Amino acid sequence: MHTTTTILSGPWRFKEANPRGGYPTSDLTWMPATVPGHVHLDLMKQGVIGDPFYRMQERGCAWVDEIDWVYETEFEVADVHPGMSIRFGGLDTIAEIHLNSALVGCTDNMFIPHEFGVSDLLRQGTNTLAVLLRSGLRVGQERIDTWMEQGRDSLPKQDFARWSPRSFVRKAQYMYGWDWGPELVSCGIWQEVELIDAPIARLGDWHYSATLGSTARVDFSMSVLRVGGGSAAPLALRVEVSQRDAIVASASTAVLAGSSEVSQSIEIPEPVLWWPNGAAPRDELAGELYDVRFELTSDGHTIDSLDSRIGLRTIELVREPDADGKGESFLFHVNGEPIFAKGANWIPDDSFPARCLVEPGRTKVEDQIEMAARAGHNMLRIWGGGLYESEAFYSACDERGILVWQDFPYGCGYYPDTHEYAEFARIEAEAAVKRIRNHASLALWCGNNENQEMYHYCWEGKANKAPRLLGEKLYMEVLPEVVARLDPKTAYWPGSPYGGGDPCSEDFGDKHNWNVWHSKGVGDFPPGDWPNYLADRSRFVSEFGFAASCGLNAWDACLAPEDRHPESLAVRWHDKTRKGYDKYLDYIRLHFPSPQSLEDLVYYSQINQAEALRCGIENWRRLKGRCWGALYWQFNDCWPVQSWSAIDSDVDPKALYYASRRFYSPVLLSFAKAGSAIDAMVTNDLREPLQGDVRVTVETFDGQLLKEEVFEARIDGNGAATAGSVDVGTFQVHRRDLFIRGVFEPYWDIGQPPVSNTIFLCEPKDLRLMNAGLTSAVVEQEQNGQEGFSVRITAARFAAYLWWRLDGYSLGALGAYDQPNFEHLPAGETLDLWLPRTDGMTCVGDVQSRLRLRSL
Repeated sequence: MHTTTTILSGPWRFKEANPRGGYPTSDLTWMPATVPGHVHLDLMKQGVIGDPFYRMQERGCAWVDEIDWVYETEFEVADVHPGMSIRFGGLDTIAEIHLNSALVGCTDNMFIPHEFGVSDLLRQGTNTLAVLLRSGLRVGQERIDTWMEQGRDSLPKQDFARWSPRSFVRKAQYMYGWDWGPELVSCGIWQEVELIDAPIARLGDWHYSATLGSTARVDFSMSVLRVGGGSAAPLALRVEVSQRDAIVASASTAVLAGSSEVSQSIEIPEPVLWWPNGAAPRDELAGELYDVRFELTSDGHTIDSLDSRIGLRTIELVREPDADGKGESFLFHVNGEPIFAKGANWIPDDSFPARCLVEPGRTKVEDQIEMAARAGHNMLRIWGGGLYESEAFYSACDERGILVWQDFPYGCGYYPDTHEYAEFARIEAEAAVKRIRNHASLALWCGNNENQEMYHYCWEGKANKAPRLLGEKLYMEVLPEVVARLDPKTAYWPGSPYGGGDPCSEDFGDKHNWNVWHSKGVGDFPPGDWPNYLADRSRFVSEFGFAASCGLNAWDACLAPEDRHPESLAVRWHDKTRKGYDKYLDYIRLHFPSPQSLEDLVYYSQINQAEALRCGIENWRRLKGRCWGALYWQFNDCWPVQSWSAIDSDVDPKALYYASRRFYSPVLLSFAKAGSAIDAMVTNDLREPLQGDVRVTVETFDGQLLKEEVFEARIDGNGAATAGSVDVGTFQVHRRDLFIRGVFEPYWDIGQPPVSNTIFLCEPKDLRLMNAGLTSAVVEQEQNGQEGFSVRITAARFAAYLWWRLDGYSLGALGAYDQPNFEHLPAGETLDLWLPRTDGMTCVGDVQSRLRLRSL
């Protein structure tokens, strides 16, 4: 009598619905389908359409989004009895479900599961399940037309960027196209379909709260769903908490007849706290979790069970007025400790979300969370134009100590917020909050992405100004009520950016800085250049970015041989930044040579992006105490594209990723220009104070030391301080022939590699660099029990932005992202790497033949 779940894995089939409307299908032939999946992927497999990621084939399959589609499968049932249901983990999006030709129900939301009792419709033997999926593009347009015809609050005229079909369909908004992603609205059964058989009862949703001290008290609440003949059955719930396979606490409670919820308290002696990445006290680890097992029993027999994990911690959003009354703090405290948020924004990892969920073994998403943690990130913001992420995503963040800022999926648009739409929003929010609230990594619920800013600055144009912020009732009433009721321990924030009279205030709340990318100069800084970041004194910068090309492997996946140059139509098509392609190239030319080849485009755009974000993040980390967070845009990509990402769709790290390993290190040495002088500053994210020497040198590219100064630095725990200032005015005449290097040498071990930084006195494109004379030597070497190769690269002369790569390999997929890259290598110095042995690289010759070296 145990509750069982059977995945209805098919075989599935699909075809176009009746083009004359209604149901059943057209007379076209059924084709094989994959569930979970999307209609575009099925059409690709059947050769009906080409890969929309390839060249410019995105536009050739636009017709797919205008059509209704039907999916169908058959499955066997041995016995039918009360308590049987079908659960769809995710339907994309507007669907009718038919079982044995009878209508089961309709769905209208991609983000949440849908479950239907089907005991009355099931048969012993063969059953047929069909799902009709309506065009989200067409239905969305019908709904906005109806809304405006009814005279409800609307823009004077439709604005397809802000007030369009996507605003009326609860579906991942980026699928309608974005400034880094293609327009592939699609549809499909994008998560698993399950037949659930619960003869007596089953476990439902649960939550917990913890009171921390020398002993932690954990209060659990679990919903119990009695079905069929289980209405009066004697039930009991056992809760067991373990750490590292050792049970630390357990308890059992009877479930009273007629009760649908059980509460249970457990005490955990000497609790181990969960900490964000890089914030744990010495000798403790980030991401410490406890295993929790729930068992529902009847007459001593287990009839349902659930396994999960919890973290014991407190997370607070702290907003306190400044002493002068001119502003307000915005920072996170974890376990009472202030945390500087170092991280990025996360978008859906594929244009077809099902592909993020169905990979065998460890997923690409989990690998990228590991990459983020290894590069010092401690927060990811799940952006409001995408999805509530997968369990794999949140679990990986829990394990690696990555705080999650969770936007509700409303982004860059006006949204209907009255009548039935407010109720739909409440239902969606309740389902999402219940699913995500137990994750230790969850730090914040946020109402939307950029909608308050959009209204404040009238993005739709003054001639088409909205009568009010359409959607405001969701962000200010519906969503905060749900969070307060279902997850009161987690803070809610109305939008991002938000705070003060101006949503992008530097003194209140969080800010998005897109002025730099959009060529708006600040103060003495010229427009359209990333030094403008230096003028920003915000409290928390939750979005900013600079675009760059994807890597060569990603280009290989989407270009034909004739496309492989910077000005080809296909390369231009895979730039969605809407900046104007020539303007995008001009940004690169401000600092680096003009790209003449595809490799040039990859190299110059990526190091320009890395320098841009380094400029901004080092500035905000120097402002620690006023500024408490920097989340760059964006960490990942959903297809091969020129975008703001740190890692491309092939999981190949860009120069920005390697730079983030340096500018997000716990202890940072950075330089700030002050007239003819350069200030050397140390930022310390460690709890304990630091002392050490900062050595600043001026050197020529052939290794001659021109000047050296040493300063003793003292930095408070979790603070920042200026170590000293070096006058470099006398070197301006030779600025094209030298570089300035700084090294911080602490007086004791701080648990990280040497802290250093380098700057130039002129633009990189103006440096008088000689051929670096790069050489490499490769030998076989085992590391930590794994076979591989040691690679030593030597520079005869200064090698600026040394880029090494392995032809045909993504360094992220290879697991070689921990190695330094795009760094400066002074004359006579070496860079040591280690690479794992893999298919295609089994001997020294294989590595040597694939190794490519380049410097500026």
